[in-house]
Amino acid sequence: MTIRDLFSHKIHSSDDAWANKLVDLAFVFAEFDRKPYDRELLEERLSKISPRASTVARDPSKFRDEISAYPAYLGLYRIELINGIWHFVLSETAKRFLITDEPNVPGFMLLQLLLFQYPNGMGVAYYANSNKIRIQSNTRDRTLEFINNSIHLSPLRLICKALEANSLISSNSVFNVIVSYDEIFTLANDPRINVYSNPPIENVLEVLNDFRNGDVFPPKAYESRFHILKHTDFLVPEKSGIRLRNPVNAVDYKELLDKFNAITHLDLSFTGFDLSTNSTEILDSIIDGSWGRYFDGVRTLKADIVETLTSEKGIFEEFETPSVEPETISTFTSSPLTYAFRKRNQAEETYSTFSSTKIQVDPEVTRIKRQKSNLNHKMILQQLEEYLESLGCDPVENDHIDLFAQIPGDGKYLFEVKSISDDNLLSQTRKGVSQLYEYRYRYQDQIGYDVALCLVLPKRPEEIDWLEDYLCKDRQIAIIWFSEEGKLNFPDQGRNLITSLIN
Repeated sequence: MTIRDLFSHKIHSSDDAWANKLVDLAFVFAEFDRKPYDRELLEERLSKISPRASTVARDPSKFRDEISAYPAYLGLYRIELINGIWHFVLSETAKRFLITDEPNVPGFMLLQLLLFQYPNGMGVAYYANSNKIRIQSNTRDRTLEFINNSIHLSPLRLICKALEANSLISSNSVFNVIVSYDEIFTLANDPRINVYSNPPIENVLEVLNDFRNGDVFPPKAYESRFHILKHTDFLVPEKSGIRLRNPVNAVDYKELLDKFNAITHLDLSFTGFDLSTNSTEILDSIIDGSWGRYFDGVRTLKADIVETLTSEKGIFEEFETPSVEPETISTFTSSPLTYAFRKRNQAEETYSTFSSTKIQVDPEVTRIKRQKSNLNHKMILQQLEEYLESLGCDPVENDHIDLFAQIPGDGKYLFEVKSISDDNLLSQTRKGVSQLYEYRYRYQDQIGYDVALCLVLPKRPEEIDWLEDYLCKDRQIAIIWFSEEGKLNFPDQGRNLITSLIN
């Protein structure tokens, strides 16, 4: 058999801001966690997300890709039999790294792509409210070819192993080598390599030397779709091939090396399909849930590997003088004190994973943009924006501030939106309070110091009985939230702080 592609064309990840779409989908799928599988209901939910609040496709025909490709290639969720009925099960990795106050897309991507392999459990159709299942014929045939050829190919590990080999061949740092697409597909199609999820470095060196000597070749045609790798914030796909991202400081340098070593030393593979000889036996391995449970990094990988692959201390460090590999360290300018205001634009407010330069220029802004990529945050912000516009305002934002609005002739307001869960109300409130005070001070030349401060929540913060008095009376910070019908709500003790919003 010939392997001509390694990643899916159904995941349109070439856009730098694709990370936001992944987070949006994770939040939607989370609503169905542990509920009976119902594809029609899921499509209906996706179609109802406002274009102003989400990057999820508006075209219902594209939902097919999102519902099928994201679990198959990224393990965003799986379908599991519970009490004889198919259920959605959101992956533990998605819960930990995507359904959070500050989603960490690069961490999620590295964990999942590390485990993604051929053969796998894709191409399966599930029937709602039943235990019925079928596999597409073309996927079945390809899977059986993989099994018959004893293939256990992990694309991410293959690429990293090739970078390691090229580093040894050239006696150069792994940060200063690249692996070409011809080399990748030559390796992927060589039986000395593709029977391993983590091929021995000696085999990789042997095949690459044969390639250089003209003894082995890549397929005449192949699909070089590697955009998805840039969202790992680890590998960089370029026109000539794939390389490691340049570190931004010495801490980041060490973290990238630790990640690289963890990946190249992980000898872990799913073998549940190995004895399958037909579609029924392939489906048996899927029905028992073993593939779905394996393809969930937090469940499968040891805790120290999870910590290594998701650590981001380097990109959030203050500037320091690099002590190693100075030719690989990127250079940056200092971050500005303030940012210009603009009309709210959802595409501008959320972060791009492939932007290590931007990350190091202002790590604070990266954290804020991650908060804004939380779908609940975006939905609240949309309600607030629409409400302010109904009052005749023209609300604006910048890289720090969620929204600033001036009621025509009657007051100015600075808004900080916080999504909350059952266990983070107090921590989120503390963040919001500190941000409101800080931004009022930093932006006083643009908006004045007489601006009213508003904390916007998804619901009344009644879990902590003293919180409303503390914020409204002691801190002079208004609390507001919206009903499902879009009505503005607030505690009585905060009415005097927002009179021009409610009169």
